[in-house]
Order: sequence, then C-alpha cells, then structure tokens
Amino acid sequence: MFIVALLLSFGAQAAAPAQLRPLAVNEQVVRRDLALILKEAHLPTDLLGVTWAEGTSNTARFNCQKKPWALQITATPAEKSATFYRGLRGLGFLFPHPRWQISPTEAAIKTQCGKTFNWKPALKHRGLHLHTLHPNEWVRGFLMDRQDVALDIVRWSARNGQNLLDVSLLRIPQEKLRANFKDPYQLARDLGVHTGVSLGVALHQQNSYKLLSLWQAITGIGSDAALERELVRLLKTIDTSFIVLEAGTSEFTATDPERTIKWLNRADEIARQHGRAVFTKVHVSSNQHDKKYGNYNFLPSFANPGVGVLPHTVMFYGLLDPKAPMYGNKDFHGIRKFMETEAPKRPSWYYPETGYWVAMDADIPLLLTDYLRTRAEDLQWLAQNKMDGQLVFSTGHALGGWLYDWTQALLIDEELKFDPYIGLTLIGEDRATWEKIFAHQKKHFKDAGVIPMISAANLQDELSTTHRIHDRNTIKEVAGDEKIREAEIKLLTAASMEWPDTSQVKEPDLIRLLLITRLRIEQAIQIRLAMRHDDKRNESLENSKLLRQQASKLLLESRNDLRNYADLGMMDVWPNPTSYQFGYIYPSASLYWWTREERMVREDSYWPFTGNIYDVWDILF
Repeated sequence: MFIVALLLSFGAQAAAPAQLRPLAVNEQVVRRDLALILKEAHLPTDLLGVTWAEGTSNTARFNCQKKPWALQITATPAEKSATFYRGLRGLGFLFPHPRWQISPTEAAIKTQCGKTFNWKPALKHRGLHLHTLHPNEWVRGFLMDRQDVALDIVRWSARNGQNLLDVSLLRIPQEKLRANFKDPYQLARDLGVHTGVSLGVALHQQNSYKLLSLWQAITGIGSDAALERELVRLLKTIDTSFIVLEAGTSEFTATDPERTIKWLNRADEIARQHGRAVFTKVHVSSNQHDKKYGNYNFLPSFANPGVGVLPHTVMFYGLLDPKAPMYGNKDFHGIRKFMETEAPKRPSWYYPETGYWVAMDADIPLLLTDYLRTRAEDLQWLAQNKMDGQLVFSTGHALGGWLYDWTQALLIDEELKFDPYIGLTLIGEDRATWEKIFAHQKKHFKDAGVIPMISAANLQDELSTTHRIHDRNTIKEVAGDEKIREAEIKLLTAASMEWPDTSQVKEPDLIRLLLITRLRIEQAIQIRLAMRHDDKRNESLENSKLLRQQASKLLLESRNDLRNYADLGMMDVWPNPTSYQFGYIYPSASLYWWTREERMVREDSYWPFTGNIYDVWDILF
C-alpha cells in the first residue's frame, strides 16, 4: 500500500500545473539600468540610488534627506524589480516607447520627497508576445543583426512593470539563435522578466520554427522521437522560463487530435525535466471541428493540467464585445467561457492583439482607439475573475503601436483603475478631446461596422465567403451590388460628417495617424463613388488619388521619427528571414492597399491576386 500511495503521489505531482521558475533579480544590473535612465534624462548618474528589503507588500519610498537620494524598496521577491520601476514612475520617469523616455527635472523629482508609491499589479503574470513571424523591428533585434533593439524592448518591459517576454522563432540556424538570444534574455532575467519562445509542434506557415516535419505531423511516423529530440535541443539552445507551442499545421488546419494531445503532454513532461513550463495557443478560427473532441482549438482542455493555455482574441474586439465578426465567429464569448472553465485547472494567460497585420488595420495605417478601450475592459474582467495572466500579442511599436502596448502595461497597476486614457493623460494629452475621439470610433468603426470598409481585405477574405478573417463586403462585391455600395457610402459619410475636433491633440505621431485615418474614410467614399457612375469614375478616382497623396506627405514626416524604425528598413523592401520581404509598415508607408483599390476600380478588375504583395508559396510552405 505504501508503494502504491507513493506512486499515486508522484503521479499527482506530475499532473500538477507547472509554475514558472523563480527569478533572482540582479541588483547591480538594475542599478546600471538606473544609471542609463538618469543619463538619458541629463541628470547626474549618482543623483539617485536604490535599497531593497523583503516584505509582504510592495512599496517604494523616496528618501531625499541627503544626497544621493534613494528609492527604498520593500517588496516580495517576485515584484522586486517592478516595485522599483513603479517608484521611478512616481518620480516622473515614463517609458512610452523603447526609444522614448520622458524625464522629470531634478527640481520636479525633489517635490516628491518623503512620498511612498504602492505597487499592486492586477495580474501575477503580464507581458508581451513579440510576433516576429511578421517583419518588425524585433526580427532585426532577436533574429538578425540589431541586438540593441532587442535590449531596448527588454528594458522597456521591465521599466513598465512587465514580467513576461515571448518571441516567435523562425527557421534559422541554432547557433545564431543561441548567440542572438543569450544577452537579451540574460538581461531580462536579471531585471525580473521571464522569457519565452513561441514555435510550432508542426506549424508549417510563415517560416515558423517547428519540431516536426510535415510528413511526421500528418502520418505520426517517427513523431514522438523527433519531438523529444528537437525540443531538448531547443531547450538547451535558449534559456527560457516557458515555451509556447502551436498545435496545428496552421491556424486553420488541424493535426490528428489524439496525437496532438499526446504531443502536448509529452512536451510538458520534457519541459518540466528542464525546468520550463509549456503553453499552447488557443486560436479563434472556427473551421476545425472533431466529432469526439469538438472545436480543435479547445483541444488543450483534454491535455495534462501542466499544459497552460493562451486563449486568443484578434483585432480590436474583446471578450465582452457583443459582436466580433472575425474568423467565422459572431463574438468571442466562447473564448471567455473557455478561460472560465480552464483557469481553475491549468495556467491560463489571456492572449489579445494590439494591432492586426496582413491586410487589416496596422498596414493601412489606422489609429484605432478601441484597442485601448476594449483591452482595458478585458483586463478589468481578468482581474475581477482572478485570472492568472496576460500575454499581449504585439505587431510592433511603429505608427502608434507603442500607445496600445504602453497603455496595457500601465493598466496592470490597479491604482490606475483600468483607465484606457491613462497613457494619453500621462503624456499631456487633453482627455476631453480624446473622449470624443473614442466615442466617435466606437459608434462608427465598431458599432456601425465601418471598420471593414476602411481596413483592407485579406486574401482569405477575397477567396472565401464562409470563413473570412473579418466579415466584410469585398471591393468586388461592393462594385457589383448597388444596394451594398449605397449603404456603405451612407455609413462612411456619417463617420466623416461626425469626425471629432482633433486640433487639441499634441503628440505629432498621433495627430498624423488620426489625420491619415480620416483621409482613409474620405478615400473609401471616393472609391465607392467611382463605382456609382461610369462618367464620373475618373473624377472620383482623381479625388481618391489626391487624398492618398495627402496621406503620403504625412507618412514622409513619420520617416523622420525614430520611433517608427525607418532606420531599420521597416518602411522599405528588405530581405529578412520571415515570409515577407519588406518591413511590416512598408504597406502603410507606400499606402499599398489604397493604391490597390484604386487600381481595381480603374481597371474594373477584382481578381484576388491583382497587385498581390505576398509570396503565398513562401507563407504556406
């Protein structure tokens, strides 16, 4: 009986949900980062010091009785770093973008003498997933030749109280992965940030790193040995706290369910042996259904409790929105229910987007304030329901992406009360002005359904009528149906006529993006007017061109803003290890989608591959 009980005890331990290994914050590394911050602020690097004591609550007290002044930190080991950076924010230091620090003067810092700043994070685990399957600045930073960019985002994460950082891996040599990740991930651990990498068990799309060949994934032949061999090899190459696995061969195509469960369980066992936790993504695609297991994306509910889940939502729709017409869904309430069911059983981190790339909003470009509002509502729901964490899927920080991610990071602080305007307020924007902008966008873009008219149709939208990325009328359908066209003109015109006053917006990057967003509405109207009467087609297309040229001038100004990473080729065509041989904001900078729609109407040709910018073969194979 004793032996049986012992074996059962071991079995229960093996089935328990995995925990992230503890990180020991390196005080010297934090002090060096403080020196970098003070130097950037043009303040003496010995002006401010830091002391630490362990406690049950997290506080940062500013002592300025004598120089050097000091932040006296009392914190739990897990929040030691974040509490220090909370203290810096209390003194007036802000980090909206990896390349942008807002600093107080010495006199302003002194006004905070004797104050104590509390740190109460809404979630235990919080951070960014850097989606390097798309050619963003972090591809250059982690997978190519600009390690300074990788170090920047690590520091940004720690300085904003985040403790997770995850990067998608591409199929590049192991030696290069080892070299590129070593220093940035060591810095992350020293600053209290858990590191992870995302890859596929058998994910075949977009040059993703994967453990199994397509043959092994489909047939299962040799898959168990290959999974163990390749996973151990990867775990020895990059030092992480966790790994994230994609289950299918793509987000739309499944592998055998029982085999997939077995792979996830085995990956969990191997990872535990190496001190790592395993998560798997839960996509929102709705086209994969098994008679026995149901929705393939919810398959992890049948895996061992050590397999964590990342329930995903896309674009600016959230868990509470009554409508989310994406990937064949009516809403994302199913994802919310999945989280409610699985969170008591296994690690569950919400996995929302803050920018949709590949022919949607990020590459128009649009500044969409509902990313701020919806994500704040989602985060409040997560905290109220005592969810474990959040890993924000980030497309990049150029052209306003920084505002979405920075606001998410700030909102982890419960003292800020999930205020979606907090980032804007801290950089000096007028709240009343932005409240009108928020209200306008929610009313017209989301509730009235203007967003599919000003975003662009993904190739799948044009090829499918039953499982589009976003429900929409394609340009071809608008051209061929007068009733649809006139209804869209009416909605777009209402959005244009009610456009709020943006003259009080102060931040140049944001005002440019708001102007471009309005110009896109106007251009979408002209595109549809060009379809209305053949004798006025050229006139309307010329109006469209003039609007596009105005937007181009604004984007030329954006090239001079280092926060948009034009210096890394993000606005240009350039070779890289992703499936897209151009920077992720190249379609924005060139207004590719605007031009494509003009061309389709001018030529009266709506072939889905007209002016195709993507190498579909490279993406799929």
